Amino acid sequence: MGVEAFFQASIDVFSSGSVMFVFLGVLLGLCFGIIPGLGGTTALALLIPITFTMDALDAMYLAGGVMGATSFGGSITAILLNTPGTAPNAATSFDGYPLAQQGKAGLAIGASATASAVGGLLGLITLMMFIPLAKEIVLLFGPVEFLLLTLLGLVAIAVSSRGKLLRGLIAGGFGLMLAFVGVDTMSGETRFTLDTDYLWDGVPLVPTLTGLFAISQMIELSLKGGGGSLKD
Repeated sequence: MGVEAFFQASIDVFSSGSVMFVFLGVLLGLCFGIIPGLGGTTALALLIPITFTMDALDAMYLAGGVMGATSFGGSITAILLNTPGTAPNAATSFDGYPLAQQGKAGLAIGASATASAVGGLLGLITLMMFIPLAKEIVLLFGPVEFLLLTLLGLVAIAVSSRGKLLRGLIAGGFGLMLAFVGVDTMSGETRFTLDTDYLWDGVPLVPTLTGLFAISQMIELSLKGGGGSLKD
């Protein structure tokens, strides 16, 4: 059922001319993904006045193109400048920026583009195949299961730290401190908000990651007196 709907939707997109909205969304997603701190959510928010008067399907095609391209756009700055454009691109900077320093920026960007396209298609197909089963599993999740997921994320620090466990633990502890800020979802009480309404929703992830990566890179470049990867 899901596979048939996928092929039918693909035929409808290319036959109705709505594919241009997908391409337009991809271009906008690349622009918003490249600029650190913006991302797909900001792009969709700014497009609301435009999509409000559009056909519902065309608006969905435009939004889908935007969200599908922001991750690749954010990888460009992560590879060239060691500054992720979006939060998921923080992982891209670990391998992409060292490749750019070796003069292999094109290879890294090509690999990121391929991974984004193939991963998006595989993710869509997998979602259509397993969403009936996944729906039942998600509805069974309770406090205990969410606690285990949290513990799994903390255990992943040991894997991602790559032999520098102390640094990983410090970073994980700093992340937990930031996670405590905001309104407690269980009791409704505010925690560590410093009487600031802005912190009631917690510390935003994207500005925090952008600041940690971008500011540290600016300090490093200023101390070295050099430029970015393209100049090196």
